Amino acid sequence: MNIGSTTGSAFTTASAGISQGTEQVRRAAQDVVDATTERPVEGPDKLAEAATDLKQGERSVEANAKVLKAADQTLGSIIDVEA
Repeated sequence: MNIGSTTGSAFTTASAGISQGTEQVRRAAQDVVDATTERPVEGPDKLAEAATDLKQGERSVEANAKVLKAADQTLGSIIDVEA
């Protein structure tokens, strides 16, 4: 596993994943607001889809945070062993 700061590293990939997940949550939250206020006619279907997207975004951020933590621990272990 590449854990450094180069493209494709665990840190870079996990950070990008967290950003994408956060953006998905932001969009889904806006969709919830839209479904319940601006366009109530679209309500139930759009609300269900937005809730699903919200949960997917949450899980994406959680998973990528675990990858970031594992990469951090791995890097710390490598430095401890070599130091």
